[in-house]
Amino acid sequence: MFKANSTNVFDILKEEDTFRRSKAAGFSRPDFNYSEYQTTILTERWTEKQEEAWAHRVRELADATGIRLTQMHGPVHGRSFSEMWCNLDIDSFFALVKRSLRTASILGIPWVVLHPTNRVAGQYESREEEIRFNSEFFKRLIPTLERLEVGIALENLYDRLHHQMGSLLRSVGAVPEELCELIDRIGHPLVGACWDTGHGHLQGLQQGRSIRMLGHRLKATHIQDNDGRKDQHLMPYLGTIDWSDTMAALLEIGYQGDFTYEIHHSIKVLPDPLKDIALRSAAEIADYLIESAGQS
Repeated sequence: MFKANSTNVFDILKEEDTFRRSKAAGFSRPDFNYSEYQTTILTERWTEKQEEAWAHRVRELADATGIRLTQMHGPVHGRSFSEMWCNLDIDSFFALVKRSLRTASILGIPWVVLHPTNRVAGQYESREEEIRFNSEFFKRLIPTLERLEVGIALENLYDRLHHQMGSLLRSVGAVPEELCELIDRIGHPLVGACWDTGHGHLQGLQQGRSIRMLGHRLKATHIQDNDGRKDQHLMPYLGTIDWSDTMAALLEIGYQGDFTYEIHHSIKVLPDPLKDIALRSAAEIADYLIESAGQS
């Protein structure tokens, strides 16, 4: 298990600076946050050739810096497939996902994290309907995954309160049972799970039980802490997650993927010169956690 950090802790449009500072802080395997580029790609109407040329340039910068990109946060679409951000619809989002997978292939990234989401905004139609719809959507990517030899890891989200009504809105894949069922329904070795510790904590789940349930399906992680009430994206130990339970479970299932931070709210709020100091501290915390799990 190797520690990694998301590139979104720095200005992602300055890739060379981001890679250099990440490596200097102790992270030689940054998670490439494609979703942070999404607005630029769409508003500036990058062609596929433009994106391909950009991806090759980023790969050259990564190689020159001596880092390896092993995980990507893919494009995001909003809170449902029927109400998307950036004026996307299901077809344009599908096309964007395919583009991101090609970019991941150029960058040498084996796993791209994507969000399963409800079919209709503000509704959870039924467990069967939501899993069926998501499985059919992601199955459409399989020919692309096989051709590019890139996998997708479906991330657990969490149930949310309706901002007006105050009622709880169920989110498909918020509990490990549903995430397992969705992945098993798709049934392909290039489709696995990403466990977001912060999302699981907001859902009120025990981290260890959830990770053990995912087992061999777990291909990627988003490691972050919070107070159990808000998605805060903090360093471990700054919230209330039980990290002993979390690390014990990762060890028990023999997890071999990256231990990937999503802690940007602990870093981005700082003056620029302090970001490097904070990221070095975060790297030491990751080393401590990994060593505590016997995976150093």
